[in-house]
Amino acid sequence: TPRQVFFPYRNCPSPKPLAAVYTVSVLNDATYIVSADASGTAYVWDWRLGHEKTKTSCSGGPYLSSTEMPAWRMVLLGCNNSYTYVWQWDTGNTLALPYNARSTAQIIGFMQSNLVAYKNTRLDGMQRLFAEKAMMTEKVFLDVVLAAYPGLKEEAKILSNISDFFHKNTFGAVNAVCYVPTRLRFVTGHADGRVRYWSAESGTLLMVMRGHQGPVKAVAPSPTSQEAVSGGEDGTVRLWCLKTGIQKLLLYQPYGGPVLSLAIVPGGTKVVVGSADGYVRIWDLSTGLLLCAINTGGGAVNGLAVNPSNPLGQIITASQDGYARVFNPR
Repeated sequence: TPRQVFFPYRNCPSPKPLAAVYTVSVLNDATYIVSADASGTAYVWDWRLGHEKTKTSCSGGPYLSSTEMPAWRMVLLGCNNSYTYVWQWDTGNTLALPYNARSTAQIIGFMQSNLVAYKNTRLDGMQRLFAEKAMMTEKVFLDVVLAAYPGLKEEAKILSNISDFFHKNTFGAVNAVCYVPTRLRFVTGHADGRVRYWSAESGTLLMVMRGHQGPVKAVAPSPTSQEAVSGGEDGTVRLWCLKTGIQKLLLYQPYGGPVLSLAIVPGGTKVVVGSADGYVRIWDLSTGLLLCAINTGGGAVNGLAVNPSNPLGQIITASQDGYARVFNPR
C-alpha cells in the first residue's frame, strides 16, 4: 500500500487521465523528489507535505530519465528529443546539452552581441556575404571569424561550440542518465546505441562509447572508480572505462530480452540487471560470472535500486505489473 501519492494539480473532476510516469529520482537533500511523465513535464515534489513545488516542460517530447546532482537543487533530465537538460529547479533555468547540436538560430541567440558586433563592424562586404552563406566547411568559418575578431575565441569558446552551425543532434532519445560520483560528471545512454560521458561543469562531451547493437536502455556508475555499466535492447551489459572509452567487460544474456534497468551494489564488484523477461540477475564484475537469477513474477523489470545499508545489497524492483518488490539475495 502506498504511503503517499503525488499527482499534478488540476480542476476536478477532469476527463483527462493522468499521464504515465517514466522516471523518478530522490534528490540529494532527501526532502524533494523529481518525476517526469508522458506529457513532457517534469515535477519537483515536497516529500514531507506531498505538494508540487515546481515543474518544467520539454516541447520535444517526454522526459525519459532523470538523476540527481550534488550541486544545490540541480537535476539532469534525459528527453525524447535527444537532448539532456541540466535543470536548476530553484531558479527555473535550464541548459540543453549537447552544445554542438543546437540550431544556428539558437546559437545566434546565445552569442547575439558578439556575432552582431563582429559581422557588422569587423568584416568587409564580401566576408559578410560569405559568413551569411554559412560557409562550406568548419575550418573556413573559423579562419574568417578568428581573423576578424580574435577575442571571440576565448570569450565564447568558439572552438568547442562552432560545430553547432554544421551538425544536427542525431544522438537519439536519452533513455538513461546517471551521475558519476567520483567526479562532477555524468553518463547518458541513447537510442543510437551509444554511451556518452559528459562534464557537468562545462557541458563538454568527453567520450563516446560504442558497442551495443541497438538502443541503450540503462546506465549505472561505479561507486569506486571512473567506470560505468550500460544495458541495451541487445540483451548485453557492458562495463566501460570512462577515461579511455574502452569496453572492459561484456555480460551476455540475450535470453533475458532487453536490459531495462541496472544498479551496482555498494563496493562496485557486483551489478544487478533487470530484464524484459521479469528476471533480476546478479553478475560479478571482476570475473564476469552470473551469481544468481531471481524471477520477480511481475513482468518486465523497469526500475532497480540497491539498499546501500541495513541490509546491504537489498534489491528493490519496479515491475511492469505496477508493483515494487523487495528481495534479499543470499
